[in-house]
Amino acid sequence: MTRSIESRLIIVFGLLILILMFISSFFVIDRTRNYFYEDIQKKIEFMVSSSLLRILEDKNLTQEKIQDIVDKSMKQSQYGFMIQKLIVTDSRGRLLASFPRMDISFFPSDEILTSLAGYKVVKQDLENQTMVFAFPVKSGRIVERALYLEVSVQNILATVTDIKNILLMAYIVAMIFSLFIGFLFAKTLSNPLRKLTRQALEMAEGNLDVKIEISSQDEIGKLASAFKVMATNVKKYISELEFEKQKLERILQNMSDGVLAVNSKNEIIHINESAKKFLKDNVERFLEHVQGDKDWIDTQRIYEVDGWTLEISTAAFIDSYQGTGTIFILHDITQQAKLDRMRKQFVADVSHELRTPITTIKTYSETLLDVDDETVKREFLGVIIKECDRMTRLISDLLYLSRLDSGENILKVEEVNISELVRFVCEKMRIHAKKKNQKLICSTEENVVIEADRDRLEQVLINLINNAVVYVQEGGQIEVGLEKDEEHVRITVKDNGPGIPEDDLPRIFERFYRVDKARSRSLGGSGLGLSIADEIVKVHGGKILVESKEGVGTTFTVVLPVNRGV
Repeated sequence: MTRSIESRLIIVFGLLILILMFISSFFVIDRTRNYFYEDIQKKIEFMVSSSLLRILEDKNLTQEKIQDIVDKSMKQSQYGFMIQKLIVTDSRGRLLASFPRMDISFFPSDEILTSLAGYKVVKQDLENQTMVFAFPVKSGRIVERALYLEVSVQNILATVTDIKNILLMAYIVAMIFSLFIGFLFAKTLSNPLRKLTRQALEMAEGNLDVKIEISSQDEIGKLASAFKVMATNVKKYISELEFEKQKLERILQNMSDGVLAVNSKNEIIHINESAKKFLKDNVERFLEHVQGDKDWIDTQRIYEVDGWTLEISTAAFIDSYQGTGTIFILHDITQQAKLDRMRKQFVADVSHELRTPITTIKTYSETLLDVDDETVKREFLGVIIKECDRMTRLISDLLYLSRLDSGENILKVEEVNISELVRFVCEKMRIHAKKKNQKLICSTEENVVIEADRDRLEQVLINLINNAVVYVQEGGQIEVGLEKDEEHVRITVKDNGPGIPEDDLPRIFERFYRVDKARSRSLGGSGLGLSIADEIVKVHGGKILVESKEGVGTTFTVVLPVNRGV
């Protein structure tokens, strides 16, 4: 149950008054009671010390004399009416005199025994509404007698009760007036707030033209003024958002790429005409396909549906449920994919057709080398064998790529000390670098171990470092590095060579693609090395990144997973 601000203010106001009343009454009553008790104590001690104690110090007094002294003192003392009982005992606690006189057997109380030990006793007995006093009567340092008194405090308690009643009545009157004033104060605060609330609710329902009246210059007036400014700004922003929304919808609907957006509950919140054309009735199947695959986010994947080959780019956003939604951009690469498949098929066919005749040529050439003939003929046959080896490597590369394309598992997975492998390859390639006076620097972390195919990773590293050695000018520098974090291993091959043009960067991993075709052929390149390296790294669950700037150099980064099985 919700309470209004009025009721809360009145309750708080009332509680504060009650607390103040309780604290003040407690201190007033307690202080008054203590004052009366202290006053009685001073009066009794003055009466006793000024007369009785001095008289009773005479150890020669007889019991009858002591009784006469007690009776006389009680008649003459102005405080006698307060004393209910007075007892005088000897040093052994035996009764010598009393008021009123006691005819029954007497037993000394604890207070009398304490005073006979030489100590004064002052005690409040609230049960009997009395104050108890006990004084030692000394002769020198020796306690000769004890004086015991019981003083009535009924008048004190009655006075305290009257004070309580007076305070109670005063507090009740004060409480009523305080609550009435609190009610009026709450009204002055709540009335303008109620009015402002009604106007704010109208704004919430869409009526941004509501007139907000400002009748004061205090905090509530400032709040009303802020609401007025807010209503004006919100109206302006909504108009701008409507315009931007219409513009964005027109752009999305007329895009050649498909756009599909889903929220965190996998509900479609937007789909344009191109996406409908590509997916048709397969939207739900597409979402089921990507729903549990977190690797789709911020990556590019290929998706095939009803004859379309789509390149899917994704991005995450925060939706209205404060969850993570996903935007899918569907780019049509059907024709490109078709051409790519045709080229791959051609490579596989040509490889199988050429392997047998090339092997035959190599066999006859090796046989001719054993024939004792002219030196020129031997040199000629050696060139034939060299070219045959080159063509054999080309065919082997083509067949290897074909096997990768077919999805065949060609890896021999084992634990590989990647640090040792990088150093081994660097040492192997250092000889080639020295021929061009190049500086090959290798820096790695120690004992980085992953699960991979050692021979294939060696092939990748040799390809990347060899490319750097071949294309970097004489006297250049090549840096090979190895780093590891919790999830990935990164191998970098950085050079200060001529670099790769920006337009060529997206295509350097395509098969048979050469940046400088004439120079690549003269250096013996087939255009397959980077393609093979890229495919090998992908099969390992990694990727190759490249950064390059003409005239500055190129950096290849091989990213491999640490704990992901191949």
